[in-house]
Amino acid sequence: MKNVSPVIILPGINHSPVYLYDENDDPVTDENGKKTGGTLMIPDTAAFKEKLPALAKALAASIVTRKADGVYEKAYDCAAAVSRIQQCDLNGDFINNLKPERWYYPVSEMDEELKGWAYRMVPMQALTKEIGEDKLFFFTFNLVGDPLDSAKELHEYIKFVKEYSGSEKVSFLPVSLGGTILTAYLSLYEADDIDRIVNVVACLDGTDIVGDIFARDFDTSDLFLRHEFIPAIFREETGDALPGYGINILLHTIPDSAFSAFLSGFMSGILDTLMLNCPQIWAMLPSYRYDGLRERYLTGDEHARLRERTDAFQKARLTLKDSLLKAAESGVKIDYIAGSGLDFGDVEYCYFTAVKSKSRYNTDGIINLSSCTLGAHGAPRGKTLPASYISEREREGKGEYISPDRRVDVSTALMPDNTWVFLNQHHEVGKNNAVLNLAKSIITGEVENVHSDPVNYPQFNRGANTYVLRRWKSGDGARVLEEIRDGSLRTAPSVKAQLEKAVSESEQVLGATVGDAHRASKALKDIEKILVRLGKAPEPQSQSEIRKLLCKTAEGLSRIMIRRK
Repeated sequence: MKNVSPVIILPGINHSPVYLYDENDDPVTDENGKKTGGTLMIPDTAAFKEKLPALAKALAASIVTRKADGVYEKAYDCAAAVSRIQQCDLNGDFINNLKPERWYYPVSEMDEELKGWAYRMVPMQALTKEIGEDKLFFFTFNLVGDPLDSAKELHEYIKFVKEYSGSEKVSFLPVSLGGTILTAYLSLYEADDIDRIVNVVACLDGTDIVGDIFARDFDTSDLFLRHEFIPAIFREETGDALPGYGINILLHTIPDSAFSAFLSGFMSGILDTLMLNCPQIWAMLPSYRYDGLRERYLTGDEHARLRERTDAFQKARLTLKDSLLKAAESGVKIDYIAGSGLDFGDVEYCYFTAVKSKSRYNTDGIINLSSCTLGAHGAPRGKTLPASYISEREREGKGEYISPDRRVDVSTALMPDNTWVFLNQHHEVGKNNAVLNLAKSIITGEVENVHSDPVNYPQFNRGANTYVLRRWKSGDGARVLEEIRDGSLRTAPSVKAQLEKAVSESEQVLGATVGDAHRASKALKDIEKILVRLGKAPEPQSQSEIRKLLCKTAEGLSRIMIRRK
């Protein structure tokens, strides 16, 4: 095992289980005895169901009267009801007793179910194979809390980790939203306890998705809202867009005024209840949009305490670069891994295509490239840097730092020699083993910077998706191969040879340090094909021709109804 400092994961937005407790600090349970909580939204489904009939009645009435009477109010009530468990008051404090589940022990002491969950959230098995599971810790925080409060809790957690491990320092692995906790921490404390920071798609300067949501800047065109948006969501979630087109057709029976009132009311309910009073959500704003939105929402006396908190985080964000440079000067090793080349809502989470700035920036589909790298410049999709463009480092004779596709300039990042960018890579970088292998090699000291091993760890790497191969199929293939070898499964030698080759290729893909989407896809298809042939996996289900025809017809009808408007 390599002797490195313990690693504390500062996880992303959907990685911290939070539970609801009553006034006696006992967990609130549902009718099945299950604790009320979640890792993202904690919906109050009972309250939502109570309000839903009134909204349905108002929408139905609008079809008859062609008016929007009561639609905004009923939509608002539904949104406020479903999100009220995580509601914050005007001071920015959550109203209900919400507590994150926190583990004061490393991954090695987690039971198998919890360990499996932790590795699904942040799949760092390659790292723990080298440093040991006793060196990996999982810090959690409240999604609707205050990042500065979470940073204070992290400070205490560091003390525990140091005492538990006997180590003088710890390393941080901020992932996505965990970047806001890092930002808050460095504004409150010196970096004396930190050995290394490896930022993985870390939200270091917000995302314009949240900026657009706060500003209510959405694509409200009929073509998008009543034709493209809902089918895309169904296609992503179920693989079948037909129900989405059916909903589109029903939406055309609702008058424009009622449809607009529904959207405005529902969004206002979510904003007022869940977002606008929440310091952690404000921490997800880009710093360059904060002042305008602060002026819009937080100028009243009733928001004095919340404004004080959000101002404090804005200051932390504006001084983050200085904090990181100071930490680096004191010996802390700092690195950045980012995805790039996508619009907001690309690849996954297509509902984010609703924001107006979806095609304005170079992003990983969720967070701006400039945020994850603290300054790297990137051209939006379909565009490249001008032919005459010269990077700042090239002017100084220190190399180009420009991606092969001429869409990204890393020379403008805070630490260009320690910034890696995966081209055409979605924010869910845990689905690309090359990213995980890079992070592991940085933490273990195998790679010091982008010049250490540019062949195996190039500064500009490639996006890929090895998730299904890693999570299931490679292991399934290896187990079936073992059955063949021990004689419990009989098959032709040629099939055995094919499976051996497929398993070997899958393991090479998972161990690769350079992403290759085509190779990863082929490895998955090859191993799936043999498993199906051996009866160890079901035949892939394809959509029936009738279903395809119905979908095509519904899509055409939806488009016709748009044109008639």
